Amino acid sequence: MRAYFKWPNVCLVYPTILVLGTIINTIVREETLDRQKHEYYILSSKNILNRVFAYNGNLIWAMLFGMMAYFQVWIRIRTQDLLPRDAQIINRQRLQRLIKQYIVKFVLKYLLLFITFLFIDGLFLFTGGQCTYGLGIWSAEKCKNEGGHWEGGFDISGHFCFLMNVSLILWCELSILERYLRDEELEMETIITNYSVLLKCILYLWMSMLCVTAIYYHTLLEKILGCLLGYCCPLIMYWLIPNHYKLNHILYS
Repeated sequence: MRAYFKWPNVCLVYPTILVLGTIINTIVREETLDRQKHEYYILSSKNILNRVFAYNGNLIWAMLFGMMAYFQVWIRIRTQDLLPRDAQIINRQRLQRLIKQYIVKFVLKYLLLFITFLFIDGLFLFTGGQCTYGLGIWSAEKCKNEGGHWEGGFDISGHFCFLMNVSLILWCELSILERYLRDEELEMETIITNYSVLLKCILYLWMSMLCVTAIYYHTLLEKILGCLLGYCCPLIMYWLIPNHYKLNHILYS
């Protein structure tokens, strides 16, 4: 893991989006921003792109991450027959560790985001927020599914937190894949190239959604905290665990 990983520069793009969005939000009058949100469909939180790629972001991420895991394993299986017998045994052991890593990463992503949003929703309710659908709903996702809205309270930007986490995991995995191909002097297969294009299109789309959020939604502090929490999964999965001997041995080895 550590031999093939380097933090992608795109990690710096997300705070840049926040800063630029905040500048625009400060310069443009609040009345103008509110009018634009109501006039332009693409700026509404209910637009089709937001419903498909944000509200169903977990499903999309799971498919993209599953494909990435498949390609990582497939590349190594294809080259295995070219290795000497002893090297094939070592390679099979590495494949087993790699498969274990992806299973652990998959579970970790859902566990970490569950805990993170438990904190976000708990803080919102603690500060006086509630769901317009009715009392007793403690989850923003459940409130949305019931047709309600979060109102009042301190609402840390779930868009920044969620979209950054799922995006950065995929950016990190793409960086690992591209560096492995480079170091092993392997050509990128057409199917992987096509996947990479599809993946980047979705990642750039998620960035554009964050641009809208940065300009039109939430207070500055809510967006800053959402942005900070957006690094939760990648920091734990690609920095803390690989650089902690015991955790790396238990979870990734």
